[in-house]
Amino acid sequence: MAEVKPNSEIFIELFSEIEQKLKTICNDEFHSNFAELLRKARGINAVVNQYASDLKEFSQLRNAIVHTRRENFVIAEPHNDVIKEIRHIHSLLHNPPRVSSVMIKNPYFTSSEGSIFELLTVFSEKNIMRCPVIDKGTVTCLITAKTISRWLTSKKQNKVDINGTKISELVPFTEKTDYCIIAENIDIISLVGMFKNSIKRGTYIQAVLVTKNGQPNSPLIGIITPSDLPLIIERMNLS
Repeated sequence: MAEVKPNSEIFIELFSEIEQKLKTICNDEFHSNFAELLRKARGINAVVNQYASDLKEFSQLRNAIVHTRRENFVIAEPHNDVIKEIRHIHSLLHNPPRVSSVMIKNPYFTSSEGSIFELLTVFSEKNIMRCPVIDKGTVTCLITAKTISRWLTSKKQNKVDINGTKISELVPFTEKTDYCIIAENIDIISLVGMFKNSIKRGTYIQAVLVTKNGQPNSPLIGIITPSDLPLIIERMNLS
């Protein structure tokens, strides 16, 4: 029967691998101490930035374990919950889940030649409020409920015939800041960071469009909207 490793040994192994990962992230060639690595890496890596406080505390625990050893035992033996937490951060740093695992696949989209009536019908039937516009294989804009509201407001007292009106009428009322395009292999932590940063800027991303390689002319394979974030955050145990 294999000998069970004590938590202190598991912790030191995981912490050492995390520290090495930070060196890789920072391209560190000068053997910086952990505090300096953490300071540098949190400005580069979204996972490190998210868990900087935890990593700082783990650094202190590492020091306590290393410097308070006795002949037959370790004074600062980590609790099982601590091992669970450091495993989680280690996993996010070394093998973070990708956007492709949480996106809504094969989202509905339209073209400039499409019908506004058809778009509104789909909005109602599918209970959605955002729709990418793709022309000649390239994502050109995102239609949202606000887009339609701006268009209707521009009509003022004029009668609006949505049956005979094309999506191209809505395009001038779209906003480039309503969406961004990313590749399917982007990690989820970076995705959450994009939404948070948009809020800080006051732009509020309405949708993240996922294409095969992150370019507008690459096939659209998924979409993520703000309403998907609570589930993503819960899954990733983020705050």
